[in-house]
Amino acid sequence: MTCYLLPIENPEARYTLHVLRFNPETDEKPYWRSYQVPFVSTMTVIEALEYLWDQGEYIAFRTNCREFTCGSCAMLINGKPQLACDTILQDDMRLEPLSRYGVLRDLVVDTEAIKKKLKDVKYWPVSANREKNFTVPPQVIDAYGQIYSRCIECACCLEACPASFNEASRFDGPMYALLLARAANHPLDAMNRIQQASERGIWACVSCFECADVCPLDLSPAKEVAKFRRKAITQSLKRPFTFRKDKRYE
Repeated sequence: MTCYLLPIENPEARYTLHVLRFNPETDEKPYWRSYQVPFVSTMTVIEALEYLWDQGEYIAFRTNCREFTCGSCAMLINGKPQLACDTILQDDMRLEPLSRYGVLRDLVVDTEAIKKKLKDVKYWPVSANREKNFTVPPQVIDAYGQIYSRCIECACCLEACPASFNEASRFDGPMYALLLARAANHPLDAMNRIQQASERGIWACVSCFECADVCPLDLSPAKEVAKFRRKAITQSLKRPFTFRKDKRYE
């Protein structure tokens, strides 16, 4: 990420940025406040917030790009969950905190609920006794490199998922389904992940692919949900069954 030295000289334009502010210690409710920001080519939302901070406008936000915790700057940008470090600044943008979690201050939300669920459901391989010499299929290695190891747990997909918003569905959400698939495909995992996925609400997924649309890394947790459901159905049939191929699920 390019960092601009402040103050910015010779801006190409001046944009208006609207931020939903809230300090629970002093404010009764959130309120909108607008700021003027000088724009230069490829300037991102996170850089605009850094500029405002440098000017004495202390808007609370998270950014840890240099500390290997990518994904912490997720927020609602014009109503859509996105990473602030990966979104080019535009005029009249509206910034809000993610709506699924309590607001600690301004654009910073409480992520303890995410961490707790990760711990409670055990989205990591539970080791089994295996022979010393065993092989891992190439497709599993590819899946880890291209899919499972790339999720940055930014929670953008959780914000976009309509099924996980419905408390009656008890669906953990697409991010957890993807992490569960990562554990299920680990060669040393011994848990019955198909049963666990069912218990965590995968049947409530409506296959809208909103999770894929908002994922900053172009991952598609809905595909992993479909794979879990296919395996569960096949096991219940207790006979070989071939599903029709669909590009959306492959």
